[in-house]
Amino acid sequence: MKKILIIMMLALLLSGCGLQRAAKVLTSDKEAEDKTAQAEAKLEESKKELERLQEEMDTSMDALNGDGKEPGTPEEQLKYFVDVDMAEVGELEEEIQNRIIQASEQAGGDPQELIGVLDQAIIDYDGVIQRVEAIKVESEELQKAKAGALEGVNLYKESLVLYRETFDDPSKEAEMNAKGEEFEKSAAAFHNYLNELAEKYGYTFTQP
Repeated sequence: MKKILIIMMLALLLSGCGLQRAAKVLTSDKEAEDKTAQAEAKLEESKKELERLQEEMDTSMDALNGDGKEPGTPEEQLKYFVDVDMAEVGELEEEIQNRIIQASEQAGGDPQELIGVLDQAIIDYDGVIQRVEAIKVESEELQKAKAGALEGVNLYKESLVLYRETFDDPSKEAEMNAKGEEFEKSAAAFHNYLNELAEKYGYTFTQP
C-alpha cells in the first residue's frame, strides 16, 4: 500500500488572473486613508500569525529531526515539506483566495469592496512569501522544491498587483494576463516536480 501525503488546496493550483474584473472606481482621500489604516492593522496581525506559525514549524522540525541532532530520512523530509510546510502555506493562501472570491462575487457594479480586498491581499501575500522563505530544507531535492514554491508565490503576488492596477489603468490587462500565464507554468512545474518526488519515495497525494 502506498504511503499518503496530504496536500492542501494551494493558490499555486489556481489561476492568478481567473477573476472577472469589475468596473473601475476611484476612492476619496478619506477612504484611502481609512483603508491604509485598516491594512496596516491587518498586516500587524499577519506578522504575528507568521511568527506563531514559524515557532510551530521550528518545534515540529526539531521533533522530526531528533531535536536537530540527526536529519530525517528523505522520505520523512518530503512528508514534512508537504504535510506541514506547504499545508501551512496552503492555509494562508486559501484564506486570501476565499476573501478575493467572495468580494468578487459580491462586487456587482460597485467594485469598491473588491479593490479593498485586493489591496489587503497584496499585503497579506508578503506573509505567504515570508512563510515559504522560512521553510528549512537540507536536501538538494527539497531545495529545488522550495525554490519552485517561492517562485510560484512571488509570481502569484505579482499577478495580484497587476490585477489591482487594472482598475486604475485598464491597459495593464495584457501584462496581467501574461503574468498569469507565467504563473501557471511555474505552478505546473512545481506540482510536476512534487509528483516526481512522491513517486520516487512511494507516496501518493490526497486532498483533506
